[in-house]
Amino acid sequence: MIRKKLPRVILFVCVMAVITTLIYVWKSGREKQKVEAAAQVKQVADQKAEATAATEKAVQLASAEHQKYLEKYVDTGITKKAGNQMVAVAVASENNSMNHAVGVALISRFKADRVQLTDSFFKPELVTGGLFSSAFNGSTDLFNKLDLAKSLDALLLARQSVQYETNADLNNIITASMSLEIALLPVAGQIQSQSWTFTANGTGFRRNEARMQAEARIIKQIQTDTKMSLGF
Repeated sequence: MIRKKLPRVILFVCVMAVITTLIYVWKSGREKQKVEAAAQVKQVADQKAEATAATEKAVQLASAEHQKYLEKYVDTGITKKAGNQMVAVAVASENNSMNHAVGVALISRFKADRVQLTDSFFKPELVTGGLFSSAFNGSTDLFNKLDLAKSLDALLLARQSVQYETNADLNNIITASMSLEIALLPVAGQIQSQSWTFTANGTGFRRNEARMQAEARIIKQIQTDTKMSLGF
């Protein structure tokens, strides 16, 4: 009897051993799957965090670059007062430099209640960098690149040109023929675009003398003009 029961016991032990092994293998597999799944979740979370951080850094860099770009062309410290219409004035001379003398004359001419005019809003780089010329010729890139709608209602731009002629019959006296083109460009609101042109001649034995006389005469025309209006 003992001999007959022994194989059954061995068989039972072997079966239990197999079952135990299978259970162990199954549990090990489950644990491995859980570990792998957790690792994958962590990897995805880390990738999302890295992507978010990269996006935020890119936004910050873009914002910093944009602010740097603005400060190159605009005095960001000049702000519009509540209830005012703000107009930035910029005059480009024939040698691509800012002409504040004519700018001041335009400000004085258009001065009015609730109208804030300034020729300090733009920095000289506006003229030397080429943005002035493109804006004067009708491009709106300047408006978008410098976020002008946030600060301004209009631009009052003026462009000078000068031609010189020497008269040998009059002791080589020099005549400077100056033209000043003025453009009112709406930035925000219901302002209408307008343009005006002034011309004057000046004479002198040097170009600078002739030019100064021509410019003084144009400034006088601006001061006595009664037709120009901002339309506010």
